Amino acid sequence: MNPKRLLFLCFAVAVLAGAGGHAFAQEDQDNQPHIQPRKEEKQKRPAKPSATPQAAQPDAQSPDAQPPDLPLPDAQPADQPQGESSSKDSQIDLTAGPPRGSNVAPSPANEPRYDPHRAEKDIEVGNYYLKQKNYRAALERFHDALIYKPDDAQATYGLAVTQEKVDLFSQAYNSYSKYLELLPEGPDAKEAQEGLKRMESHLSPEAIQSNVAAMAAEDLARGERELSTNEYAAARQSFEHAMRLAPDNPVISFRMAQSLEGLQQPDAARMYYKKYLELQPNGPLARDAKKNISRINDTIGN
Repeated sequence: MNPKRLLFLCFAVAVLAGAGGHAFAQEDQDNQPHIQPRKEEKQKRPAKPSATPQAAQPDAQSPDAQPPDLPLPDAQPADQPQGESSSKDSQIDLTAGPPRGSNVAPSPANEPRYDPHRAEKDIEVGNYYLKQKNYRAALERFHDALIYKPDDAQATYGLAVTQEKVDLFSQAYNSYSKYLELLPEGPDAKEAQEGLKRMESHLSPEAIQSNVAAMAAEDLARGERELSTNEYAAARQSFEHAMRLAPDNPVISFRMAQSLEGLQQPDAARMYYKKYLELQPNGPLARDAKKNISRINDTIGN
């Protein structure tokens, strides 16, 4: 072979070998990244729900949460009599509540405050129940009204009518009498007087006298409570009610005199102190009555 040709072939092979190696090296270098990527934080994958979830527990903050074993609000008792209301208002004792609705002081721990607006609502609902002949519920509503607004004439009359409907003649007699004490010329005065006559036909004279004495004692006790807190005008009104029922009760006369003294009416007070002495000259309050009369004489003269 021609030496020049052989030299040319060797040179070509060397060139090709060098170019191929450089290409392989370049390709390998290009496969390596020039900038290392930032390591991404591994995100926490959500836990897969359990195949057998536990029993759902009510969330205390959930509005739909309901205490266990809570009866349905509209559940009808199995032994509910036909024609009776299933509401709580109808599930009370017929004789529940104070006998006259307004004069039994509640316990201090649960003493409600004076709330005429709430009393008005109770009267409205009580009249509705009365028209529906749901007398048990009506009794409770009228009693509640008299707790939040004592001596309310409308509630007293509604209570009297309801008591008569359930044959509580003695209590109805008291309530009719109480209404007439509060509003002698009131819009229901005529009906209350007729109610008293109906109740008298159901009660013996002894029972009526006993009721009258009980009502007078009740008014007297209320007046004495008012007198002890210097509520002289209210006390006088209570003693006036008591005196209409028991005009010959000496204690009522003495307490009336005390309330009038508190109202700066000494002349009228002296008259009732004297009336006490006429009714009970040697009574337990006779000494105080004489002493008070003497003090008034010194102040305003005979």
